[in-house]
Amino acid sequence: MTANPQPATEPLITVDVWTDVVCPWCYIGESRLHDAIAAEGLEGQVRLRAHSFELDPTSPVDSDRTNIEHLTAAKGIPATQVREMEENIRTTAEELGREYVTERPMANTRGVHRVMQAISAAHGADAATSYFMDLQRDYFTGAGDPFDADAVVRRAVTAGLAEDVARDALEGRSHDDAVEAEVREAVSMGARGVPFFLFNDKYTAPGALPLDAFRQALRQIAEEARGERSADQA
Repeated sequence: MTANPQPATEPLITVDVWTDVVCPWCYIGESRLHDAIAAEGLEGQVRLRAHSFELDPTSPVDSDRTNIEHLTAAKGIPATQVREMEENIRTTAEELGREYVTERPMANTRGVHRVMQAISAAHGADAATSYFMDLQRDYFTGAGDPFDADAVVRRAVTAGLAEDVARDALEGRSHDDAVEAEVREAVSMGARGVPFFLFNDKYTAPGALPLDAFRQALRQIAEEARGERSADQA
């Protein structure tokens, strides 16, 4: 499912999400959010905007490690425990009707974030969000590798970015300040990890909320937004 394009009229709810392409709970949280939007009958009335946040800025740029090997080395967690954690997340994803591959490539994600920022600068937040969320979904379903430079650049070109601009961003020659600014913004609001959600520039929510919590939040925020619009039109 791709992020909703910006409707002709102002959306009832804007959801800003700070996320990383390799963050499994970001994948779960975004899935639950879309399920909640559908369950509340709010399709076409919610605009999702992705923002940069690195799950592990210390990850090496060039790495042939898997996520299992990375967590074992970086966190000192036994591989058997990491695999068990991944299986638990896979079960959660399957309950949501989503695919989930438990062993995946792992490296530094800063370049992917810079490419997202380049797309945002050239074509707006909606194009950047669609690019990033599609890349994240493909990563967790095993359909794409965000550490394959040529594949990332091809995706960016498909999203409308010039190839040289995409490659400059990926290789660190542009848009790094934009990534850092979004990370600082999240931290200033209290984010210590991702996913981190901001609803209508008012209400924050850390973590992959349960489906019912997302539904309740959307319901209350939609009611509030409708009330504000009615008052403005009176």
